[in-house]
Amino acid sequence: MTGTFPTRRTAATFFAASVLATSPALAADFRVTPSLSLSEEYNDNLFQTAHREKTDFVTRVQPTIALSAEGGGYTTSLSYGVDYRYFAKNSRSDQFDHRAAMLGNLRFFDDFFHVDLSDTYSRVSSELARDLTGESLVVNQTLQNNAIVSPFLTWHLSDSSTLKTGYRYRDTRYWGGDGVDKTEHDGYAEWSHEISSGLVLSAGYSFARVKSDADALDRHEAFAGLKYDFGTGNFLYAKGGYDWQSFDSGLNKSDPFWDLGASRDFGLLVAAIGTKVQYTEDPQTLSTRNINHYATLSRNFPRGFASFTASWSKYEKEQQVPRDVERKVFFGLTGRYELRSDLTANLNLSGDRLDSTLPRDYPYHLTAGAGFDYTLSSNVVLAANYTHISYRDNLDSAAGSVEVNRAIVEMRITR
Repeated sequence: MTGTFPTRRTAATFFAASVLATSPALAADFRVTPSLSLSEEYNDNLFQTAHREKTDFVTRVQPTIALSAEGGGYTTSLSYGVDYRYFAKNSRSDQFDHRAAMLGNLRFFDDFFHVDLSDTYSRVSSELARDLTGESLVVNQTLQNNAIVSPFLTWHLSDSSTLKTGYRYRDTRYWGGDGVDKTEHDGYAEWSHEISSGLVLSAGYSFARVKSDADALDRHEAFAGLKYDFGTGNFLYAKGGYDWQSFDSGLNKSDPFWDLGASRDFGLLVAAIGTKVQYTEDPQTLSTRNINHYATLSRNFPRGFASFTASWSKYEKEQQVPRDVERKVFFGLTGRYELRSDLTANLNLSGDRLDSTLPRDYPYHLTAGAGFDYTLSSNVVLAANYTHISYRDNLDSAAGSVEVNRAIVEMRITR
């Protein structure tokens, strides 16, 4: 049996833990929620290979306990769970993972001074462009701990204007796989002004110092934005700015960034479009710039919903030489329908094409899945689902492809 849990504690972890430990005594409301998930998986290609596929049955036990407290100037929540995986055919050693999440907020001086706290420990994808944690238990994954401490001040300049100034410390570490450990010190100021009901103007500036063992960078960002809400599900927003990055290794970069989007409820359908540039946490690099354009169409039915998503994404690993740039086109369709008050069917179809400046296996990735949820009681749900996964060199040919059939039965118990 193998198990992994972080032994290096960060300041954020200690601070969050102390808040969570003391807040229940001061809180007006305190709640404990235990849950348990038991599942059995059949997988005919556990490691997602084109040849010599490994078939296995995986038994999974996931107990979790969640705690929340609020009141007396505190808002806190904590969840902790274990994930035990038994591989019946010994395709690999048994796994014993931990999952933890802590969130906290302290408020002082009539909501003038705040401290936000968070710490998460979980299994994440080691590749940013294709997240496989939802379709595999073992492929391209690593364990991540991400801790944040963020004290800030909220200045009410007038009835319609607010200035937020603060500092953010982030510590990101990886275990059990590839990953670049990082620390970040970030100072920022964000101003907002309500011009009229639903119409808000904003502007801001931030400076970040990001360090890893291999390199470090300074990043400056300045932006201005406008948002207009004109009814439930109807809004427009636009934010644009510029960033400057200076790496200790000598590389200097400057780029525009933006976040534009709109949503409209037409009654029959809800449509949303958007485009966004951001620096996304990437286990493989110190800095990865992500450009994403997307559009969604969704509709709610009396007994279910359906949604279609299309997107184009670009991932630029900033300091790598030669520069690694990945482009991905994605299409996805999901649906859920209540057959009876206690029986629900769900369906998902998706496909993507990944192109890269560096060699990558299988540009095409296709998935199709269907399943059922049966509510046995208010506390117990039985579920069954089947997924087929295909990785291909050519969309119209399965020659040399990776094919995976995955079937799971599960029981979820909550208090």
